Amino acid sequence: MSGEHDAQRPSSAAVAMEAAIAALPQQASSRTTEFMLSVGEAKILQFKKKQQIAAVAELVWNALDANATKVDIRFQRSALGAITEIVVTDNGHGMTPDRAHESFYRYGETWKAGKTHTQDNTRILHGRNGEGRLFAFALGDQLTWDSAALVDDTLVGVRASGDADHATIWQVVETEPDREEPGTTVRIRVPEEKSLRYLEHDDAVPNLTAKLAFYLRAYPDVTVTYEGRRLDPADIIVGEPVDLPLALPEEDSDDGPSAVVTVVEWNRRMSDRKMLICNADGIALYEEGKDWSDSIVSFTPYLRSDRFNNLTVDDLHMMPMTHAALLDAAAKAVREYLALRGAQISAAVVRQLKDEGIYPYQEGPTTGTKTIERQTFDVVVTVAREALPSRGMARRLSVDLIRTALESNPGDLHDILEKVLALSLDDRRHLKNLLHSTDLAHVISAATEVTNRLDVIGGLRKILADDALRREFREVDQLHPMIAQNLWMFGDDWAWARTEVGLTNVLQAHLDELGEDVVLENQLVATQPDGRRGRVDILMFRSRRDEDSTERLVIELKRPTVKVGKKELDQIKGYARAIVDNPQYRGVEGCKWRFYLITYDYSEKVLRDIRQKDKPAGLLDDQDEYEVWVKSWAEIFDTAEKKLLFFQRQLNYEATDARVTQHLRESYSRFIPDGLAEDQDIAVHSAS
Repeated sequence: MSGEHDAQRPSSAAVAMEAAIAALPQQASSRTTEFMLSVGEAKILQFKKKQQIAAVAELVWNALDANATKVDIRFQRSALGAITEIVVTDNGHGMTPDRAHESFYRYGETWKAGKTHTQDNTRILHGRNGEGRLFAFALGDQLTWDSAALVDDTLVGVRASGDADHATIWQVVETEPDREEPGTTVRIRVPEEKSLRYLEHDDAVPNLTAKLAFYLRAYPDVTVTYEGRRLDPADIIVGEPVDLPLALPEEDSDDGPSAVVTVVEWNRRMSDRKMLICNADGIALYEEGKDWSDSIVSFTPYLRSDRFNNLTVDDLHMMPMTHAALLDAAAKAVREYLALRGAQISAAVVRQLKDEGIYPYQEGPTTGTKTIERQTFDVVVTVAREALPSRGMARRLSVDLIRTALESNPGDLHDILEKVLALSLDDRRHLKNLLHSTDLAHVISAATEVTNRLDVIGGLRKILADDALRREFREVDQLHPMIAQNLWMFGDDWAWARTEVGLTNVLQAHLDELGEDVVLENQLVATQPDGRRGRVDILMFRSRRDEDSTERLVIELKRPTVKVGKKELDQIKGYARAIVDNPQYRGVEGCKWRFYLITYDYSEKVLRDIRQKDKPAGLLDDQDEYEVWVKSWAEIFDTAEKKLLFFQRQLNYEATDARVTQHLRESYSRFIPDGLAEDQDIAVHSAS
């Protein structure tokens, strides 16, 4: 460390420092001291990464440790509104030249070391580690302290300054005091390119208030203002702070007062939610761990203990190792508290909705899925409680929209919360995390998918079982698109399969094997004079693949009026072999083909072909590289329903005629016969 030298013989480093203090006048007779901190520049510049609100808090703490009763934080702005300078002013006892030399001369050393109270034992001290001033580098690159203090009843002035470009070099200059009373003004010059959005965010004042809450409650004569707004814990605290006792192993207990976690709840969401490590009086010393995230309770946990009173910053950084049991016990206590408080708040919200007559669920027994849906609704409406309209039809409508989304399409919930209720991004993110962690929304989404599938099956059964509707049902623009949207009937994996464009030429080249009026699904055209698409057999094709194998599905949809016999079986078998033997696919390893001939009915004469011993029902041709299946729609529906049977029982679902008809009208209105699209009861015609 370099010693003092006369201001008339500045070093090269001092010359570099002049830019930082050029705008600050000095007396010719003033005594300038320049010194280099013993710690490396990299260590100092790490403070540039500190949180911006935490940096402001450190400046406030320094003022409070100087017995200030008034601390004011102001921003100077450019013509475009950007912050160019931060000014923190206090009426504390200030710094004498000797105190300034002592405070800024050595890194990590301070007059506060070994002390517990401020000058004259007025208040509890916060800092004792000599690092608080360096937090200011998180806000700007040029730092200046102008202070006035009494020395033998005479007011004297001093200025201390530092620059991020020469972070180890500091100057202390004796000046004439720039004020009539003791106090300090800190000025931080902000580079043009630096963003201080966290200081301008809506929750900047609440976050800063949370850090100072216990101190401001303990010393009500202290006033801290932020851009003219007073920090008052009463403005944001909900109820009274709650002390949570900690269950510590005997070996981690000590003879002093027991450590506690004090939970303070806020009336608005905070972006900064780390656990604050405090002394027994609740004075925050350090932030520990990750942000605590809870979608229902907005809070800050304060871990309070006398054992933290004399810890250095390095000691505090080492807490996960040196106080692991204490931190684990604190985290467990907080989790238990959140579970209890979340349940209490949710119960109060639900009770209020019931009192208003707008809670959308009835008391009494219900199915497992409805119970989960109801639980999810309770969580969502609790998180959104502040965003719900306070009264009237708008409130009822918002509640109904949430219930409808959960019941039918949970994917709509995000839009409702964002666009209808204007729920904040932060709240929506926390709610998403909560629902994801509990899997409630996934269960509801799966339940919705199951009921929709059962409704599709029931609706198609209804159409094909009715002679009039079946005759009216067109393959090209009705049957085909409905099946194309519900390929899960042939196995869940096919629900996400895609048409393989490269198959078209090969499938088309051998299409005559299937007889007349068979059209590839991607070549369907209108054939009726009135413009409606006609009656043909349709060939659908899909592929799915991974790194090791490829599977291809080819489905011939026969018109409901066609009764499949021996000729159709020979055609589909011949077609399958022609495709597989095509030079483009012959001998390709890892490729499996499945050909399906789907019909409304087939002749009894083909039963021996599709009911072979030791073969699954419907399997006509079974080879290493391909399979050919013949299935009726009734068999397809029955197989699909059996896969859904377990879920159907859990849902207590019944595919009533009215329900499946309504589902077809709402989801497939373009694809159903006109007679079914009418909004009236449809008589079921007997087979003639």
